[in-house]
Amino acid sequence: MSDIFFLALRRLRAPLVLLIAVYAVATMGMVLIPGEDGNGNTWHMSFFHAFYFVSFMGTTIGFGEIPYPFTEMQRAWVLVCIYTSVITWLYAIGSILTLVQDPLFRQAIAERGFTRAIHRNEQPFYIICGYGETGELIHRGLSRLGLVTVIIDYNQARTSSLQLQDFRYAPIILAADGTNPQVLLKAGINRHNCRGIIAVTEDDHTNLQVAVSSKLLNRDVAVLCRSEIEDEAANMASFGTDVIINPYLAFASRVNMLAHKPALHKIQNWLINQYSPEHITEDRLPLGRWIICGYGRLGKAIANNLDRENIELVIVDPDPIASRAPESTIVGRGTEAKTLQEAGVNETDLIIAASDDDANNLSILMTARQLNPDIYTVGRVSGQHNQVLFKQAQCQYIMRRSQLVANEVLTMISRPLVSRFVKYSGSLSEIDTEQLIDAIGGLTKNRDPITWRLGLNTVEAPAIADHLSTGRKLTVGDVCNHEKLNHARCIPLLLLRGGVSQLLPPTQTELALDDQLLVCGGSRHLLLPERLRDNNELIDTLINRNRHHIPLLRWLANRKG
Repeated sequence: MSDIFFLALRRLRAPLVLLIAVYAVATMGMVLIPGEDGNGNTWHMSFFHAFYFVSFMGTTIGFGEIPYPFTEMQRAWVLVCIYTSVITWLYAIGSILTLVQDPLFRQAIAERGFTRAIHRNEQPFYIICGYGETGELIHRGLSRLGLVTVIIDYNQARTSSLQLQDFRYAPIILAADGTNPQVLLKAGINRHNCRGIIAVTEDDHTNLQVAVSSKLLNRDVAVLCRSEIEDEAANMASFGTDVIINPYLAFASRVNMLAHKPALHKIQNWLINQYSPEHITEDRLPLGRWIICGYGRLGKAIANNLDRENIELVIVDPDPIASRAPESTIVGRGTEAKTLQEAGVNETDLIIAASDDDANNLSILMTARQLNPDIYTVGRVSGQHNQVLFKQAQCQYIMRRSQLVANEVLTMISRPLVSRFVKYSGSLSEIDTEQLIDAIGGLTKNRDPITWRLGLNTVEAPAIADHLSTGRKLTVGDVCNHEKLNHARCIPLLLLRGGVSQLLPPTQTELALDDQLLVCGGSRHLLLPERLRDNNELIDTLINRNRHHIPLLRWLANRKG
């Protein structure tokens, strides 16, 4: 608060000095100039009386001549003081208005309010550096999850627009440079309830600076960053950044998976996109001849991470030398029919519009569809507002990097076991994957499943923890299936024990304290693990096979057992 006070004093020094001088001279004049009382005797105002008169004269200019009518000399002096004080007040008020509009003063006020809001907040929160499309999607997702967000962005217009929007939990906002360590400290990076830093600005080097500063200020805080450049990502990793998301590599992995392992792609799509659905095809990508128009970061990622089995890849790029494209690259943007015909679009099964220009990508897809109506189209969308145009153009697979990054971040924050499952699910065989899809489809009536995590500890599942602490056995099948509650059954996806993950644990696997179990099921009923976690009587009935419903008889039966 002191910095704001002294800043105001420095900016208002001249008008304050002038006001004090005018009031001092006016008060001294009223004291020195003689007046007359009701009997015609000479009378002088006291300093207090004179200051009182000058105070309401200078601000209201509506007064009476008190306590006695003024002499002509007093009235002349008052007339001078009126005009002088009015002009001085106009000057002072103008200076105050200028101060209020001063960006530096407003920034100081905002930082003071920001700091107070951080210290008042006792709920868990995440710091988001960068409020573009990705930051907005992440903030909305975290708000739906009941988490407070602290948003830092240097763009004043972006942060100001947040105050006009309605959120479940209002964000704490500051327009500042997130790479400044002092800003991160003000944002509460060292507070006990700070859960992590999310750096998703448009500049990779800025994200790197945020990651480095965060780890140096608080080694234990989780740092999640977006990085689209491999060198910057490697630098982030060297400083211990917990999660680094490259949207181009992630999308390239999905394209490859959808071409060669569509069943696995379907499962991952179910699990990842529960909060912010993407426009993702459910079809398998056709094998055969593929054309990639644009050999930028997305085009390179797809080409370098694609399993070329049964796929012939043709690259189209306007400047192959600058983009370091293969020698066989066809020169052109792909928006021209001639270029696409040279690339063999008539015999092509799939085309990917991978440039960073939405208008060019739309032109590529529409031109290709005109030349080959049966071609499968994949397009990259850079601007959120243009996504509706790609849908209107019937693009079958849309890549929107902001939504992809947001979904990855939200999944890692809210459902870390799902992230583990997705990470290791590539090791599942094709048979296991197909069986899992059939099981989930049969359980959910072909609707999207929900996932749920069961933590076997005294806080999250006290009833189950009590059962295990007595030395009794409990298997995966016990907490996932029971003939009496068939509608509440679920499918075990992953068992985490001591940092080691086990995919699709068998039903006979015995559980232990501190295990974590990821299950999936339908959304219409409570899953069996949810019912068992804090219900001792239900565990006694379903697991221990105790048929007594009277508490005393139940206790006696347990004593005999």
